Amino acid sequence: MRDDKTLFLFVFRDTFRPDVLPASVRDRRAVLGEVFRDIGWECPRILAAMAGVHDIYFDSVSQIRMDQWARGRSALVGDAAACVSLLAGEGTGLAMAEAYVLAGELRNGAGDHTAAFARYQERLRPFLRRKQESAARFASSFLPTTRFGLTFRNLVTSVLQIPTVADVFIGRDLRDDFELPDFGSRRESEPLTCEEKR
Repeated sequence: MRDDKTLFLFVFRDTFRPDVLPASVRDRRAVLGEVFRDIGWECPRILAAMAGVHDIYFDSVSQIRMDQWARGRSALVGDAAACVSLLAGEGTGLAMAEAYVLAGELRNGAGDHTAAFARYQERLRPFLRRKQESAARFASSFLPTTRFGLTFRNLVTSVLQIPTVADVFIGRDLRDDFELPDFGSRRESEPLTCEEKR
């Protein structure tokens, strides 16, 4: 990375470690040692080098799927409403789209935030659900459970470096089929403010 540091990414299915996430660095080190001790290759050396490491980040890859994105006068956007997961890599862009649609619906709602929240969710839920399903499909291929699956994943990953091949196989999952609505700059009946008249 930088400053003479090396980053190692250990990825494994939660079936290997289904309990709670380890809280301390010592516990994180122990979990990684348990899961990867028999892997071979460079793993023993990497795990041994981690004995002196004090900044081990440990987290689970997950999605947020909620029935309602709003309650009372509060509404959720971004990962809080519908986390796709880091495997989709679109969290920031989706959050901006959600914020835009929510703001537009609130603006057009003429003070009825409940109806605006409902329209916001109705517009975006089908699109975001497809994104979540796409990420879930990718997750299952990203972490195969068999040696054949691992070999196949590595082969496909190397072939996907060819742009046309990548577009054919994963382009549809990366393409956005949601068109942002045009909420306009001002409703026709909305009067100019004093600042705008100048």
